[in-house]
Amino acid sequence: MNRRTPSPSRARRRAACSARDTLVATLVTATAATPALAQELPTLEPEDYGRWEYLLSPRVSPFGDWVAYRLTRNDETEELRLRRMDPDTTIVVAWGESPAFSADGRWAVWQVGMSPEEREASDGPARLTVEVMDLRTGQRRELGPARSATFDATGRFLALSGYPPEEPEGRGGDLRVLDLPAGTEVTVSAVEEAEWAPEAAVLAMILATGTDQGNGVQVFDAGSGSLRGLDGSGSRYAGLSWREDGPGLAVLRSDSVASSADAGGYTLLAWRDAARPADRVELASDAPQIPDSLRIAPHRTPEWLADGDRIGIGLRPRPAGETTGDAEPDSAAAAPPEDTTTVQIWHTSDVRLVPAQRVRADADARRTLLAVWEPEEDRVVVVGTDLLATTDVVADGRWAVERTDAPYGWGAMFGRPYHDVWSVDLDDGTRRLAAERVRYEWTSPDGDRLVWFDGTDYHAGGLDGADPRNLTGSLDATFANTGWDTPTDGVLPPHGMGGWEEGGGAVYLYDEFDVWRVPLDGSEAMRLTEGAEGEVVHRIQDVDPDRDTHLAGEPLLFQVRDEWTEARGWARWSAGEGYEPLLLEDRSHWSLQRADSADVFVFRVESREEAPDLVMTDGRFGDRRLVAESNPFQSEYAWTRSEMVEYRDGEGRRQHGVLLYPANHDASRRYPMIVYAYEILSPQRHVWETPSERDYYSFTAWTQEGYFVLLPDIVFRARDPGVSTAEAVGAAIEAVNARGLIDRDRVGFIGHSWGGYEATYLAARTDLFATAVAGAPLTDFLSFMGQIHWNPGVAELSHWETGQARMEVPYWEDPDAHERNSPIHGVHEMSTPLLMAHGSEDGVVEFWQATEFYNFARRAGKPMVLLVYEGEDHGFTQEANQIDYHRRILEWFGHYLKGEEAPAWIREGVSWERHPEERARVAGEGRGGGG
Repeated sequence: MNRRTPSPSRARRRAACSARDTLVATLVTATAATPALAQELPTLEPEDYGRWEYLLSPRVSPFGDWVAYRLTRNDETEELRLRRMDPDTTIVVAWGESPAFSADGRWAVWQVGMSPEEREASDGPARLTVEVMDLRTGQRRELGPARSATFDATGRFLALSGYPPEEPEGRGGDLRVLDLPAGTEVTVSAVEEAEWAPEAAVLAMILATGTDQGNGVQVFDAGSGSLRGLDGSGSRYAGLSWREDGPGLAVLRSDSVASSADAGGYTLLAWRDAARPADRVELASDAPQIPDSLRIAPHRTPEWLADGDRIGIGLRPRPAGETTGDAEPDSAAAAPPEDTTTVQIWHTSDVRLVPAQRVRADADARRTLLAVWEPEEDRVVVVGTDLLATTDVVADGRWAVERTDAPYGWGAMFGRPYHDVWSVDLDDGTRRLAAERVRYEWTSPDGDRLVWFDGTDYHAGGLDGADPRNLTGSLDATFANTGWDTPTDGVLPPHGMGGWEEGGGAVYLYDEFDVWRVPLDGSEAMRLTEGAEGEVVHRIQDVDPDRDTHLAGEPLLFQVRDEWTEARGWARWSAGEGYEPLLLEDRSHWSLQRADSADVFVFRVESREEAPDLVMTDGRFGDRRLVAESNPFQSEYAWTRSEMVEYRDGEGRRQHGVLLYPANHDASRRYPMIVYAYEILSPQRHVWETPSERDYYSFTAWTQEGYFVLLPDIVFRARDPGVSTAEAVGAAIEAVNARGLIDRDRVGFIGHSWGGYEATYLAARTDLFATAVAGAPLTDFLSFMGQIHWNPGVAELSHWETGQARMEVPYWEDPDAHERNSPIHGVHEMSTPLLMAHGSEDGVVEFWQATEFYNFARRAGKPMVLLVYEGEDHGFTQEANQIDYHRRILEWFGHYLKGEEAPAWIREGVSWERHPEERARVAGEGRGGGG
């Protein structure tokens, strides 16, 4: 048994490991069974679940001397912890959340919520309060309720945005600005929106009084204490936007009064220097530079372009009946009669289904056409031509692009998407077709280049129409993902792109294992990593969220993952030292953060065997120090261990899966096994799982109950998803069985959604399992092809042919393939007892997929129970239902895989009259733990 050692031992072990500065692989690949323990540890009981923790939201201070993180528990208690590294100090804040550090590293701020009891007892809405702490002295101050707390760029000042009053509607709250070292504060009333300048202690504010008087924009200079009014009126204001590298400020002001039901168009107000209120320029919706059919809309925040001479805005068509200069739109023309039909008109030429249009109606009403205003020339360039297209300004402010799929409606409808890329020269408004009929493309964030992938190679062209160049045709590498197992029309996806070099002169591209630097001018490309040699995948690790390019020659950090062991870690490349492995070990590593002003990194480490910890290290990942440990009591309990299992699928391809051992595994016994499948699950080998009954597919609970759990990878064959599943899963089971670990007659299968389809298919069409459990499954390959996903309102067809179902063609082109992979077409031959669960309001897989299969099974006299969770969607969200389903899964497997006595609901069902009694039984006597 690979048990977790007590906390001090773990700390010493990791300290000993910290001296390693070379590639380390502590790979657990043993195939021999673990010897029986002399004394077994206890397994989890229901009352144990509440104390288990989740470690969340790590934050590191600018100089790496403090780390903040949250712990939430199954018993609904929560706390924020702030640890000082030297000297070692930990501050614990009950119900704390949203920690942040000031830029100077002196202050920490966080919000404090309510306990469940306090929320229930509260008369009004739950509100967060704010606390701040001086990290030098440890002095803490409670600052009262606030919906947000933000530091200025210097770290000296803190802005607290208060909650708005309930009356009048539309009024802003009190904004408090604290001078933290001085201990003073200034309050401004009725502030709806506030934004610190990027590089100064200057705060811009939108005032909203809830009336048609006293609204406006003000700027507070926190350093001098001066408050200046930039504009005031009875209108609405929206979209404060500071220039990133200067004192410029922009905002939108409605042309109608604030109380107007329709604010009409907006006017853009802009100051090159917010310290000079008189130095203002304006662009009104009825300006002659804007087409008469359009007006400025508030749904796109004004954007200062890089040179500061241009501002991006959003335009929308004027409502029907409104022309330039109208005070209000002619709403009467559009008003429907009082007594009107509820008819919807669907046409087969609709690219977007009417249900999708309905779901997206609010979002569509906020779509805008990008336009760019140049105040000096008093010129507007309208970039956007289609509200459904996407538009962007390249960061240098010279170019803009619009991506539109309008010419490719059939592909958009049926899973073969393409789009055109149009470039717009913002100097003269020239519009060019930069790339035609592409699927994968990227524009340089700070240059004039465009890169696209054609399914085999990357190509680069200029936004100015420069001739394209093949970037990768001569390289000894494959950039297409040849392992992609969903059907395509010949355009394979790439392994991915790692970003641009500053200035757009080179791109970083991925092949299967490595990262390449590829210049766009045709000069020699360079492989930066050495992943192919050991089948270790390398991908660029971004640690600076404010950067969107890489400096030429700067060191690069890579995430690394061993393809066959799932060991994880990091490697490095620099121009002077080349490639350097840093860390590779049999754990997962997440949430990597770098301190802003120090060579300090913090990351989360975990595995199936070990609960998440926080670790601090340097840029070489050499000296690693334990910062925080979750669930330190885990060593009190028996636990699982994981290892990889290899097998060959139906195509003879090498595959692998994850095998989880039962707690207190005894090598002298053969155990029952639960197989859980979906698609590729091997990356979950080192994912920690906190035990909770609300997790109804809980691998932890199953291993605690004495089951092996197998998570096999499935690579599918086009037009044969069910057959592929049976071949891969069957081979994986036999690989485990050959090791003498399991009782082959006591193996069950379980899955949800697509995994639910697999469970239903395997139960109906094979005899691989003693039993199966299917959650929210699709069951009928003919009817499901025509289904609508009601949550997003989209048709199933693209997902069906070139997505997860992988059927490639519609039913009428290959009916045999559809029938041989359809669970319902084999229900009359089913001999595997099947438990199925479905939400009655499922918006992804229609509920009648379950009822149809149930009725077929009932007519055929086959062993099946259907659990219907009323009001639930595709995933169950009500706590009582989550726990009920969790416990019934354990009872089902307990009967069919362990031979335990079956409760009445399994033996004979439950009458409607006895449903309350049955619900109470499971709620009060269920197995597997609480919390």
